[in-house]
Amino acid sequence: MSNSQVHFSDMQSTFISNYMEMEEPVQEKEEQLNWCQRTFGPLKKGGIRMSIISLLAPCLGVGMLGLPYRAKEQGLIIELLLIALCGIISCVSMHILSWSAGDLQCSSYSELIQTSLGNKMKRGFEILTICQCLLGITQIQISFQLFIYELFRYFEITVDQRELAIITQLIFIIPNLLISFQKTLYKLRYFSLVGVISVIYITSLTSLDYFARGSYNDDIKIKLVDVDFNIFTTFAMTFFCYLCHLFIFPIRKELHNPTISRQSKIWKRQCFICFIVYSLICVSGYLRFGDDTQPWVIYNYHGDLFFVGKLGMSLALFFAVPLNILACRQIIHDMLLSDEMEYQLQHRNLRIQAQDGKITFEVDSVDSFRSKIHIYSTLVLQFGSAILALILPNINRYITLLGGLLGTSMVCLIPVLIYLKEYRDKLNYFIVILEILGVVFGWIGAVYGQF
Repeated sequence: MSNSQVHFSDMQSTFISNYMEMEEPVQEKEEQLNWCQRTFGPLKKGGIRMSIISLLAPCLGVGMLGLPYRAKEQGLIIELLLIALCGIISCVSMHILSWSAGDLQCSSYSELIQTSLGNKMKRGFEILTICQCLLGITQIQISFQLFIYELFRYFEITVDQRELAIITQLIFIIPNLLISFQKTLYKLRYFSLVGVISVIYITSLTSLDYFARGSYNDDIKIKLVDVDFNIFTTFAMTFFCYLCHLFIFPIRKELHNPTISRQSKIWKRQCFICFIVYSLICVSGYLRFGDDTQPWVIYNYHGDLFFVGKLGMSLALFFAVPLNILACRQIIHDMLLSDEMEYQLQHRNLRIQAQDGKITFEVDSVDSFRSKIHIYSTLVLQFGSAILALILPNINRYITLLGGLLGTSMVCLIPVLIYLKEYRDKLNYFIVILEILGVVFGWIGAVYGQF
């Protein structure tokens, strides 16, 4: 085939790859470093450590602060088992997505779904995921407002919570917006690191507080096992803590030498770190306060050290908004850029040059269109979530429903459908059962949690 004969699918894939927000992975050979240098050295682009931190940042949030309360409802042993089960399902899904993306040569979740499951499934996924991301960012904004209110209470400053929420949005939305315009995970690496450090600080503090001081009174009652129909809702809320799978594709794109083994290290280590952090805060928080455990266990703690922890969590939530906007914006880019690409090809406005086996594109209108998508989608997500956070402060009920339904669909249902189609000749039925279990438990929990 000559250089000028290019199929539409190949041209579209090449074009979108060239015009994606993320830069090409660095192909330089890694230096041989000792453990201390690898662990505490600068975060280098395309490194495993930077990738793990980028994947941890959206997981280590306020959701984990509710795990001790889930142990209070279902029993400590049941909640620890659910934390482990959700971690295993999440890790398996990550591997399925990375395997299939590599085998099918797809650079985004939308492209993977289109290649494997078809156009209709891709479009439905994009619309539902954008809705879920918008609600998720709104929930982060609401949580940020609540933590700011807690900081004011620490200084015994009397302020109306509603007025404080409005002032908080007005003060912080502009700096948050400037950060949200960043295009890669690498440029957000230190913002992600702040969130991870804050969560590790809170986890360490709660663990040391329990092991040093024990239960806060002698009459505390501990529930180990209490299985009822609420276990499905508990599963959905626990599983929500592991949702970060939209970040797999930006990480694969930026990862240096993205072999299957290097990717597997990232997925396994991220899930293992989440399991350790979640288990520690669940055990120490619940054993410390028992039946008096609040929905967010951080509200049970007081003092200067925990004030620092609450301040750190506020920063983690502040920086979580740009991270989630980046993931959602990629879905919007995939949806709108592919449509514009097809339109330009049909109207012959796309100029293709082939020289020395290299294909280049000259599309002034599409390039301009791409820049507009980046700007407008960032503005809509930032200001839209801020407005929703002010007019829908009790959005938790909808988050539970849509988060449970869409979260398990995105993390379990779609990966298992891709797995069944692309790897039907070498299926592992344990993987299939795990993924289907996640879908069933998540959907039941999301619906039952509304009653």
